[in-house]
Amino acid sequence: MALHYFGTDGIRGQALVSPLSLEEVVRWGKAWGEVARSRGIREMVLGWDPRNSSAPLAEAFVQGLGDQLEILVLGMVPTPAVAWITARRPAAWGLMISASHNPPEDNGLKGFDHQGEKLSEEDEEAVERAFGALATEALRPAPLIPDPEPVQEYLAHLGPLTLPREIRLVVDCAHGATAPWAPALLRGEGITWIGTPEDGDRINVGVGSTHLDALRAKVLETGAMAGIAFDGDGDRCLLLDGAGHLVDGDQILWLLVQDLQAQGHRIPGVVGTLMSNGGLEEALRRTRIPFTRTPVGDKHMLRELARCGWDLAAEASGHIIQKHLGPSGDGLATALAVLHALLTRPENERWSWRFQPWPLKLVNLTAKARRPVEACPHLMDSMKSLETLHGDALRIVVRWSGTEPKLRLMVEARETTRMESAIHRLEEAARADLGI
Repeated sequence: MALHYFGTDGIRGQALVSPLSLEEVVRWGKAWGEVARSRGIREMVLGWDPRNSSAPLAEAFVQGLGDQLEILVLGMVPTPAVAWITARRPAAWGLMISASHNPPEDNGLKGFDHQGEKLSEEDEEAVERAFGALATEALRPAPLIPDPEPVQEYLAHLGPLTLPREIRLVVDCAHGATAPWAPALLRGEGITWIGTPEDGDRINVGVGSTHLDALRAKVLETGAMAGIAFDGDGDRCLLLDGAGHLVDGDQILWLLVQDLQAQGHRIPGVVGTLMSNGGLEEALRRTRIPFTRTPVGDKHMLRELARCGWDLAAEASGHIIQKHLGPSGDGLATALAVLHALLTRPENERWSWRFQPWPLKLVNLTAKARRPVEACPHLMDSMKSLETLHGDALRIVVRWSGTEPKLRLMVEARETTRMESAIHRLEEAARADLGI
């Protein structure tokens, strides 16, 4: 069965519109409960981000669950808190209501299994089948009362970091789910906060990990050592250095690798994705650390970590997984680890650790309808021709977004001219196939 509603990261779309209307979310809740019970699950851990639609969607979902499962309501929390708390409770699944880095008008349903990892495709298929067999119910919303204790346990697990008085830092919470919690973990007189407080109208609007200009301006204005940006639900973290230059997830992974090595830890291998930069792979190869790529999405990285018995994985977009700290990408955990690593380095060597990235360009093409890449003849011909011409000196990734009707074209190469020529050729071919 092909998945109709679930994408790379749960079910996502415009909030309060099909398939995320309140009436349909009641059905999703009932369907989720039916499948969970059939898997031996007895409890649902529920959290949401501060979007205006999130609490009403949570109430609708709980109505659908009914008395099928016990419910632990966390309230407005980062996604990684839901994953971590779920993994620590016997026979629990988790659900986060969020659209991550998407704009305020969107929302989504992210499901977690008993290990705190994203639901398998088999479970997603079962939920979709159950949803399709259910009738619509009348809405009977009831307010939800959060239990604060499990969230405090999650924060204590991460542990606070107090920065030295002389360190200036800017932290952008994207008006999202980290806004009320990050100040409990990141402490210091030199911290400037932006993207706070949590705000359903402004989540991800001009702030956060996908909109770095505001953070960059504040870093330069304050003369900060660094800037840290979370996304709306707190599972991503990106970094800016003191000059305002982006330090992406690939570079953060490389920093954590070096920091672990400096502490005497052996690193058996790390996981990236098809989008990970070739410069990272080269840097790891020089240190004889195995590296493997997966499809985009933290669920794929987690499965590879489990298969290999490794601990570290990252996406360039800022999803950093440290399995010893939690079962998902965690922006707060990443920020703490990065700051610990940076502060152990001499000030004049604080940013000298970065690898040289391959020149890379990503083009997103919005289409009226998805067309399988294999059914795009101009694009397929161009890809084959470029791979024959350039071999290992060039890498191409073409894929549809899992959450939006966008075709993503990525090219990286050792030389900029080679990369620019290739991405131009691919874009022309894709536009011809998609009629845009």
